[in-house]
Amino acid sequence: MLFDNGVDTPEVSEHRDRLRKLIGTRIRPTLTHAENAGLFPREVMTHLGAADIIHDRWRGHHGDRGRAALLHEELAAAGCGGVAVGISLTLETVTGILRRFARGPAQMQALDGLLDGRLVGCLGASEPTGGSDLLGMRSTIRRDNDGWRVRAEKKFLSLGQVCDFALLLCGAQDSDDDPHAARPLTLVMVPRDALRIVKPLSKIATSSLDTTWMRCDTWVPDDAVVGRVGLGLPIIGHGLTQERYAIAAQVLGLGSRAIGLTAAHLHRRQQFGRPLVQHQALRLRLADLAAQLTTLRYGVYGAAATGDGALAVRDAAALKVTATRLVEQVTQECMHMFGGAGYLTDETPMARLWQEARLGRIGAGTDETMWELVAGGIQPDFESYRREVDLTPPNLGAINA
Repeated sequence: MLFDNGVDTPEVSEHRDRLRKLIGTRIRPTLTHAENAGLFPREVMTHLGAADIIHDRWRGHHGDRGRAALLHEELAAAGCGGVAVGISLTLETVTGILRRFARGPAQMQALDGLLDGRLVGCLGASEPTGGSDLLGMRSTIRRDNDGWRVRAEKKFLSLGQVCDFALLLCGAQDSDDDPHAARPLTLVMVPRDALRIVKPLSKIATSSLDTTWMRCDTWVPDDAVVGRVGLGLPIIGHGLTQERYAIAAQVLGLGSRAIGLTAAHLHRRQQFGRPLVQHQALRLRLADLAAQLTTLRYGVYGAAATGDGALAVRDAAALKVTATRLVEQVTQECMHMFGGAGYLTDETPMARLWQEARLGRIGAGTDETMWELVAGGIQPDFESYRREVDLTPPNLGAINA
């Protein structure tokens, strides 16, 4: 694994340089066209596959999370925006799910295509009325001969227009099912040509990542079910754990980009007869932000270097919510230090960086959903509480005497 001997070794530096060269020559040139078209450029996955970046990331039992960290950090630091998010969705979330749970020829062929960079997959969970409430799922699959009838509607289907297939979370419905009964949540794979566009969604950021309201009414064979019927939530949870870690690495890259741009601006911009960096208030504010970002960097890298590469659901949630909230503050403060120019989208990228960081607090689960996951794992220390906390009321009779 990349971080086996530490996070600052010649091997790590060499891999980072390799990623920067690939991003600069193969991925950044796609950004302008992708943003104008509003579609994720599929060819970036081809480039990553040809360079063995995807295979290297998923080498070993749990994959190499150190390689994932550097890839997503460097993509964001290079200003790849929605393209960076789209890469993480198909490379981390969808590939992570199929790598662990794929069964049968169709799913294994899809996994091989993802690892080679030939295919793009997407994941659909949130519905028009549901958001993060996955237990309120209305999309269904129902037994139909030797397969399933899939009737689903997903509002935030990123990569939906360019994917080869989608993994959709649905409730398994019996033929005589009570329409109000709870249905076992199940993940099912459907081809792109089964998806119909309801409405392309216009977002404040990541315009190079198509996000679309889509629905489908189609038949799929029995082996389109990923894992087993009723295991949809734990399966999708595994994929979202990979995505949440990638988001933490991405916003780390966003924060680094914001700090670097702001430092250059403070050195170049003259106010009151001297460079802004010579004004102590601004210099120390930037230092505070940089210090917090350093702490985040070691948290992201540490999560990759710990144990056998596995990452607990609650740990990924904690890392994601902490990283996104911190980097939103970092980008906001950096935008402020650019003064009025920070708000001008045709003169500086600062507002865009803030918008992209802000989006991270919603994608793959809101702050509140992340906190609920973390809260469920907090262990009370009853023994220390018993020894060290005394809330017994005083003996009022003895005091009055």
